[in-house]
Amino acid sequence: MFLVELVMQGVRGFQRLVRLRFQGGFNIITAGNEGGKTTAADSIVRLLFPVNDAGRMEAFTSRAASDGSRAALVMFSDDQAYFRVIQDFSKHAVNLSRYNTSTKDFTLVHKDWTSTAGFLAGMLPGMSEEDYGRLFVLRRDSGAGLAAPAAPAEPAHRPAAVPQPRPAAPRPAAQDGRLAELRETLRKAEEAADAEYKADAARIRQGEIAKKLERFAESGRQVAGLEAQLAELKACENLPADLLDLISAHEQEETQKRVKIDDVDRDIEGLTIQRDTIPQANLLSDKLFVAGVAVGALALVAGLFLLSEEQAAFFPLGILGSLLLIAAGWYNGTRRNAQRKAVQREIDTLVKERADIERKFQESGAAIMKYMQATGSTSAAMLKEKAENYRHLQEMYRDMVEQQRLALGGQQMEEVQAELATQQKETASLEQAAKDLAKYAVDTYSVRQEIDRIESEMSPAAAEADLSFTPGFGGEFMPPAHQAASGVNILADIAVASRVSGVEMDTLVPAVESAAQRNLTAVSGGAYIKIESGPDGLPVIHDRSGIRLPFAALSHSTRELACFCLRTGIVEAIAGKRRLPCILDDPFIGMDLARQQAACQVLRVLGAKTQVILFTSNPALKAPNDAAAELK
Repeated sequence: MFLVELVMQGVRGFQRLVRLRFQGGFNIITAGNEGGKTTAADSIVRLLFPVNDAGRMEAFTSRAASDGSRAALVMFSDDQAYFRVIQDFSKHAVNLSRYNTSTKDFTLVHKDWTSTAGFLAGMLPGMSEEDYGRLFVLRRDSGAGLAAPAAPAEPAHRPAAVPQPRPAAPRPAAQDGRLAELRETLRKAEEAADAEYKADAARIRQGEIAKKLERFAESGRQVAGLEAQLAELKACENLPADLLDLISAHEQEETQKRVKIDDVDRDIEGLTIQRDTIPQANLLSDKLFVAGVAVGALALVAGLFLLSEEQAAFFPLGILGSLLLIAAGWYNGTRRNAQRKAVQREIDTLVKERADIERKFQESGAAIMKYMQATGSTSAAMLKEKAENYRHLQEMYRDMVEQQRLALGGQQMEEVQAELATQQKETASLEQAAKDLAKYAVDTYSVRQEIDRIESEMSPAAAEADLSFTPGFGGEFMPPAHQAASGVNILADIAVASRVSGVEMDTLVPAVESAAQRNLTAVSGGAYIKIESGPDGLPVIHDRSGIRLPFAALSHSTRELACFCLRTGIVEAIAGKRRLPCILDDPFIGMDLARQQAACQVLRVLGAKTQVILFTSNPALKAPNDAAAELK
C-alpha cells in the first residue's frame, strides 16, 4: 500500500488546514525548524495505528485550542481501493471510509475504535505500531548514541473535577441567532470540504481512465508495429508446423551430401592427375615408329641403288627390322591410349555418381526448396530464422492483443472514451461546484469551538459535567514513541523484519548487510566500505583502510549515517514481501551537504521499490523530478 494524502487541522502547532499529497515513489517535504515535520510524521503513524488512548491523542491537540484538532489520511490499498481514516483528537472520535467509484464519494465503513483499528490491522498484517516505527520510521535522533530522555511521569489517574453549580442563565435571542448563524457557516464549510473531496476523487478517477486509454494507445502502437513486421513475413504463414524438423533433416542430409561429394571430388581429382600423367599416343611422334620408317626407307634405297648382288641378302633384313620397329611403336601407343581410356571411364563414372548424389538431394529437399523460394530465402538457415521470427512475432502479437483487452478492463474502446468524456464533464462540474463553495471554506474547528462555547454558556451545568474527568479516564500520558539510539540493535531490527516479512534470518541478514554496505559506500563517498552487525547487535563499520570501527567509537554524524544505511537496507531487503511507506523525519541533520545529497539519491533509488516520504529542513536536497511539497 502507499499513502495518497495527509490532512491536518488544529494539530499541535497547525491552526489552519494543511494538505500534503504524496506520490507512489520518492517524496520530499521541506519545512523550516519547528515547521511541523515531526508532527506530520507522528500524525501518519497515529492514523495508521488508531488507539482510543486519551494521553496519546492529547499529544496531538492544538496548543492554542485543545478542542479543535483532527487529521485525515487517504491510503491506496493492495486491493486497488482508496480508504480514508479520520481521527478527531479533541473529541476522541474516529471513522474509516472507502472511496466509492460509482457515487464518486467516500462511504463510511467503520466509526468506532475497535472496528477501525481491526480493519487497519488487516491492511498491515502482523505489524504493530512498535514494529512499524522500528522498521519504517527513521527519526533524526536514531543514531544519537544517547538514550531518549524519559518523559515525566504523570499520575495514573486524574482527580475528578467536582462540578460547581452555576445559576441558570437566560437564553437571549442574540445567542440563538448567533448559534444558528454558526451552524449554517459550519454546514456550508463542510459542504465546501465535501465538494473539494469529491472534485479530488473525480480527478483521480479521470486520471485513471486517461491512463487506461494511454496504455491502450501504447499497446495499439506496438500491435501496429508487429502487424507490419508480420506482413513482411506473410509468406511464412503457410509453412508447416513441423518445418523445423524438416529443416533439421534437410540440414543433416546436406551434411551427408557434402561429405560424399567431397570424397567423390577427391577421387576425381586423383584420377584426373593419373590420366594427365599418361600421354596420348601419336604414331607419327613415336620414336620406335619413326625409327622403323627410317630403317625401312634406308633398306629400300640401299637395296635399289647401293647393294651389290652379293649384298642383296641384307635388303630383306632391313625391311624386317623396319617392320619390327613400326610394330613396337604401334603397340606402345595403343597400350597408352587404352590406359587413358580406362582412367577416363573411371572419371566419368565418378562424375555420374556425383550428379546422382546432387539429384537425390534435390529430390529429397524439394519441399524445403519450395519453402525457400516462397519466402525468398537463400539457405535453409535463413528459412529457419524467418520461421522462428514469424512465430515469435505471432506470440508477441497475441500477447499485445490480450494486453489491449486487459488495458480496457474488458470494455470497448468507444465505451472507455465515452466514460472519459462523461468523467471529464463530471470533474468539471464538481470542480466548478468546489470553486463556487470555496468562499465558504473556513476554519471549521474554530467554528465548532465557538458553537461549543455558546452551547456551554447556554447550558453551563451540562457543559461542566461533560468536561469533568472521572478517575482512570484516558490512563497515563504517553507521547509518541521515538526510538532512542541506546536501543540500536541491528540484529533485533532484522529479527522484527524477518517476522513481519516471513523471510528467514539466514537469508535476510546478508541481504540487509549487502544493501546497507552499498548505501554506506555511496553516501560516504568511499570513506567506509563495509558495515555488519557485531556480536552485541550494534553496527560495526570498516573504513577504506580496513580498520574496524565499533559503533561506540563513531562520531554523532557517522552513527546517523550507519543507522540510515541499515534502516534503508532493511526496507529494501523486505520490499518484495512488505511494501509499506518509509517515513524519514529529517535524519540527515548531522551530515554535510554532500552526504545529504548522496543519501537523497539512495532514497530515490529505494523509491523505485516502495514509497519513501522524506521530511527535511534542507530545500537544497530537492531535484527537478522529485515529487516535492512544502509544509507551511
